[in-house]
Amino acid sequence: MAVNQAKIFEQLELLVESSDPSEFIYGFLTAFKFPKATITQIRQGGNRNVAKLEGHVGLKNKLYYFQVNENQDIDIALDEVIADPMIAKNKIRYVLTTDFERFLAWDTATSERLDIDFEVLHRNYSFFLPLVGLEKAILNSEKPADVKAAVKMGKLFDLIRVHNDLNTPEDIHALNVFLTRLLFCLFAEDTGIFPQQGQFTSALKSVTSDDGSDLDQFLHDLFSILNSPNGSELRSRLPQHLTDFPYVNGGLFEADEPIPELGKKGRRILIECGLEDWSAINPDIFGSMFQAVIDVDQRARLGQHYTSYSNIMKVIQPLFLDPLRTELEKQRNSANGLKRLLVRLGEIKVFDPACGSGNFLIIAYKELRLLEIEVIQALMKIDQGFFISNIHLDQFYGIEIDDFACEIARLSLWLAEHQINKQWEEQIGPAEPALPLKATGKIVNDNSLTIDWSHVCPKLLDDEVYVIGNPPFLGTLGRSPEQRDNMQTVFKGFKALGYLDFVACWFWKGAQYIQSSKAELALVATNSICQGEQSATLWPAIFKLGLRIHLAYPTFPWSNHAKDKAAVHVVIVGISGTAKKKSLYQNVDGEWHSQTVDNISPYLVAGSDIAVMPAKQPLVKGVPKLLFGNKPTDGGNFFFNKDERNELLNLEPASEKWLKKVLGASEFLNSKERWCLWLVDASASDINSMPEVQKRVDAVRELRIKAGHSAALKMAEKPHLFMQVSQPKEGKYILVPSVSSERRTYVPIGFFDADVISTNLNYILPNGTLYEFGILTSLLHNDWMRLVAGRLESRYRYSATIVYNTFPWPKVTEEQRSEITRLASEVILTREDYPGLTLADLYDPNKMPCELLAAHEKLDAAVDKLYRKKAFEDSADRLGCLLEHYEELLNNSSTSGRGKSE
Repeated sequence: MAVNQAKIFEQLELLVESSDPSEFIYGFLTAFKFPKATITQIRQGGNRNVAKLEGHVGLKNKLYYFQVNENQDIDIALDEVIADPMIAKNKIRYVLTTDFERFLAWDTATSERLDIDFEVLHRNYSFFLPLVGLEKAILNSEKPADVKAAVKMGKLFDLIRVHNDLNTPEDIHALNVFLTRLLFCLFAEDTGIFPQQGQFTSALKSVTSDDGSDLDQFLHDLFSILNSPNGSELRSRLPQHLTDFPYVNGGLFEADEPIPELGKKGRRILIECGLEDWSAINPDIFGSMFQAVIDVDQRARLGQHYTSYSNIMKVIQPLFLDPLRTELEKQRNSANGLKRLLVRLGEIKVFDPACGSGNFLIIAYKELRLLEIEVIQALMKIDQGFFISNIHLDQFYGIEIDDFACEIARLSLWLAEHQINKQWEEQIGPAEPALPLKATGKIVNDNSLTIDWSHVCPKLLDDEVYVIGNPPFLGTLGRSPEQRDNMQTVFKGFKALGYLDFVACWFWKGAQYIQSSKAELALVATNSICQGEQSATLWPAIFKLGLRIHLAYPTFPWSNHAKDKAAVHVVIVGISGTAKKKSLYQNVDGEWHSQTVDNISPYLVAGSDIAVMPAKQPLVKGVPKLLFGNKPTDGGNFFFNKDERNELLNLEPASEKWLKKVLGASEFLNSKERWCLWLVDASASDINSMPEVQKRVDAVRELRIKAGHSAALKMAEKPHLFMQVSQPKEGKYILVPSVSSERRTYVPIGFFDADVISTNLNYILPNGTLYEFGILTSLLHNDWMRLVAGRLESRYRYSATIVYNTFPWPKVTEEQRSEITRLASEVILTREDYPGLTLADLYDPNKMPCELLAAHEKLDAAVDKLYRKKAFEDSADRLGCLLEHYEELLNNSSTSGRGKSE
């Protein structure tokens, strides 16, 4: 039976407002659908109640409830009951208590604690949903230890924000440092960095007051000790429970930062954090933890996305891990070769110029250290000896604009080093001691777009430097004024930036950073930078620097471990000025396979470096011009739905002559009815004779005058007309919607008579024939569209300048033209066999009739043969051919002076 959560909420809300504490538990049980018979028996003292104390209620496998009195400490009271063997014996799921100011609950199954004000109990009902059969899901995509630790640290962060003034950047920085120090202590006590297991939590629990009043002094003294070398004056005068902690150094505890107020609740949350097993937490998950505790709005604004391990490996594996592994296999039996490889590993630099909380750097560090262990194991079979690691944290560089992210990145690298050293000890021998920490000053808190990257990660021409990362994903609408200014600065000298995504800044700065050197780059990016006008804006400039795309993953869905997963599609693009091998990846049945190709085009297919540039006119002679549909700029005054049309006709029967059917993209695709006033041939007297129409015309005039720009003012003199008119006077035209779902194999297009008006949400091809229809609806043209078109969100944005005008139309004989015309006619006739389906239905890949698909496939095969006799293997093969034709076409156009780009 379905659970009515709204009903639970309402009943708990009424319970909170009730003034009778003695009725609370019965109301709670009622809200969570306990049987009336059970509740009645408990009221009457029946044996269903396993609690032995008066006023206590216990139900096997369910819950145990008691009320505390004024003289009891509610926290201590809850802990005592939780520790009672009776709770485990009766398999109690929840222990609940309240003083009707606070409400506490403990979930014995998940070890989660609820600590809230009593008045908001109803808003936290979901904590108890397992009582009605809705169990909490533990997702396999993240380790439960990581998730629980992140949630608890998030609670601590929220508490600190409530009880402390955080008004200045200095306040925020102090909090960031404080949280980072806590994370280190929690990790250190579980992983052997501190000499005693659980040392931090044990000291905190045993020497600080329950009310948390002396917690800030304890933490201040502890952090001071962790920054004091053995034998220091401070260690000689502080208590043993503090001086038992080792000297940490490394800059982590160096600055004297204020300790925020935590209080009783903060102390308890911190102790709960200490009870987690922090040795089970991977440093590279700290990025997810970081996202769980920073402000959600800030995360969206900065464009941060925590990247999964598998996506990080897509970047670093082909960029440097695979070549290094190949070198290991080549030198496996050569002592000198292996020693040279170890030296090389110690000289590599890895640089993430948008490092966030350091996920890319952490994984890169760990993978290089693991590879180093393999090299040494191979060397030990040939040349026994004592080995130390050549790889150090100061080979890993980063830039990050967010202060807390920087702190987390530095900390995570320390922790990763400690974890790898443990593996080193198991497989190689003694490792460097964990403490004192070594300084990791290579992570810089700055704006990556304004700082000189060479100042952060200096390089010589022959240095082996790898630039990696996942810069922010922000389109044109999501940017702050500062980010827009940064973009203008980065692309200074470019004629226009168009719709360039924010991530393009890192590609351009990165290209300039690695040019004329051995350094290489590979970044995750939104797929838009390899589509439409963005490709034509960005990539030719990069190629002019002597760089080429040397590895690429075409579009794939983004998956990560962020708290709110990013709903985007991405690409991975690597560029180099020296790489000889070009690796293009393809996803086959869910697995990635690499293919060595001669060259990778800016559209991430095998092909030349040519980028398709917007063209004002069709590049092929004789091809009819594609026009924007009619642009109204009317404030809605010219448009009517069915009811509005009927209302106008009742008031103004003479207007029927001037009402025409109108199609936007939605009306076209979904067979919706809409009308507009089309007054192209109407005289002033015609309009004056229709007062209702005149009102609408006058309203359009006022709207355009108010707009104030020259084009609007000019058309305010002709307010009865659409702002831009392109409608043919007679005959038929082909309609192409400007935006279409990315799910469709074919963009639906159609024929219409001149008396059906198209808006500017479509393109129109006046006097278009079945031949043009056949070419435009073919798979080949749709593949071209998918290659070069821009995107509106994830949908395709058809364009005259970048899709239609640039398309390399084939040279055909009359016989070939006739065949395409015949097959195009078959497509239209097949559509007409399904009068009850809209075009949106017909071209939905899950609903497309088999007969229609077959008609299209016959047409597709015929269009393909116009370009070459041999059938194309796939879309990539088809696009490679089209790009060759485009390049030839562009060369011919340039020679003849036609089709110059905008």
